[in-house]
This record gives sequence, C-alpha cells and structure tokens, in this order.
Amino acid sequence: MHPKCAKERRRESNVYTLGTIGNHRVVTTKLPSVGRTREAMTAAGNTTTRLLGIFQKVEYVFLVGVGGGVPHYTDYARHVRLGDVVVSSPAPDLPDKYVYIFCEKAEKNAKGGWDYEVKPYKPADFLLQDIAQRLSNAKPLWDAFVSEGLERLRGVPGRWEAPEGATDRLCVDIGEGAFIEVSHPAPQGDQVDRVGRGLRVHLSPVAGGRAVSGTGEARAAFAAHARALAYDCELDAVLDSVVGNRKDCFVSIRGISDYRDGTRGKDWQPHAALAAAAVMKAIVAAMPPPTD
Repeated sequence: MHPKCAKERRRESNVYTLGTIGNHRVVTTKLPSVGRTREAMTAAGNTTTRLLGIFQKVEYVFLVGVGGGVPHYTDYARHVRLGDVVVSSPAPDLPDKYVYIFCEKAEKNAKGGWDYEVKPYKPADFLLQDIAQRLSNAKPLWDAFVSEGLERLRGVPGRWEAPEGATDRLCVDIGEGAFIEVSHPAPQGDQVDRVGRGLRVHLSPVAGGRAVSGTGEARAAFAAHARALAYDCELDAVLDSVVGNRKDCFVSIRGISDYRDGTRGKDWQPHAALAAAAVMKAIVAAMPPPTD
C-alpha cells in the first residue's frame, strides 16, 4: 500500500459496509447525525462527501431511512399510514420535476396564503424513480425482502415486526396545541385495503425543513404546495454533497414511522427502516446489470 494511502486509511473514521445486491456492488454507511444544528449539517455533508470521494465509481445514491407521513383524512388513495414507504419522485402535475424539496423559510402573506423560500433537488436521470414506478404497478419483490429481513434480524435487539395497528393513531391538529383523534379513511369502490397485506408504496416528492415539518397548518400547507407525502429530518446537506459530486441518479426512500419527520415514532422506527430497506433492495435488484 502506498504510504499516502495508508495514512488516509488511518485517518478514516467512517465505517463502510461493502457487498452486492443482485448484479451490483454496493457500499453503505450510516450518517452520524442529521438536523439543522451546525454540527449535524457539517457531519452529514462531510460523511457523504467522504464516501463519494473514496468510492469514486458510485453511480447511484440511495438515501434510506425513516420519515413522517402526510396523511389525508378523507381519501384512502392519497392517505399515508405508519409502515408505508414513500419513494422520492416528481409530482406528475408540476412542471418542476424535483424529487426532494427543502423549505428554508415559510411566512404567511397578506392574502392569507404562504410564501416559501425553498431549495429543490432533481436528478439528471430518473432511472431509479422509473424503476420504482414500474415495480409499484406489478407484483413487487419488496414484500419478500421484508420477510427475508425479518428472518435475518431474528435475535437482533429491537422489534422489527410491524406494531399493532391500534398504535397508528391519526390525530387532527385543531390549533393551540389541541388534537382530536379520527379514524383512518377507508377504501372506497374497488380500492383494496392494504393494511396487513404487504407494503404500500407511494411515489411523491419528499420534503424537509424545520419551518414546515412540525404539526399544524404550515405542515399541511407546504405538503399540498410541494405535493409531498413525507417529511424527513432535513437531508439537504447530504443532497448538496450528492449534487456537488455530480451524481446523476439519486433517490430518497422513507419508511413512515410517525406523522412528523421520522424522529418521534420510536415504536414504528425499526419496522419502517426495514420496509424502506426492502424497497431499496427491490429497486437495486431490478436495475440493469453494470457494464463494467
């Protein structure tokens, strides 16, 4: 080993796991922390930059983890529940084809609406989103991968199975810190209730930003504005690194663990993370084989 390489290796503090999924070689790492503190932003961005600098042949980037769902209180088809998965994809009815949008500032305007300062992110190549769309219209592999994951995790601390359905409590914010619990919308007509029948996967933009990811009117208004079905705990620094390193294909996959930003629903986090990983594995397995 070249002395300079040995020196760089000694300095490396991140842990990488290398392996294969289908025909593809993969490398993974865990972000040390995320959020809007200076330390978290620096750490998350630096970890991503470091990985992409060391493994310079990385072509596809998956950001996999938990998030907060955006529920719909009357329409089952548009409703996101705990345990569902959201794959970051462009909204079909918007001209700007971002897959992730970060809100830096949200203010009420004189007309009663909202004004936003945002950073949108869109890949140059939508291959990963196209594969997710194709899989969602067929009999996908992700249900089998969830079962496989549960078997592999047997004996590992944590409850990886989905919690009881009664723990998925849907509440409406009525203002001044008050909430009322309501029922989840039921399927209508020929819609099939997917609860207990495998993963329900949604394709939409994913949003982030402390200004809008909390409860209340701002959260719902920005989700409707951006067509987002999930919020995360602010990964814009990571995506800045991905885009800055000229990675043309990237996707965020969020397993839904709460109705905030993924940081509150401790009971659902293990299963939601497993569900997101299963969807990621299904997408990788469906990708065309590498040419080199």
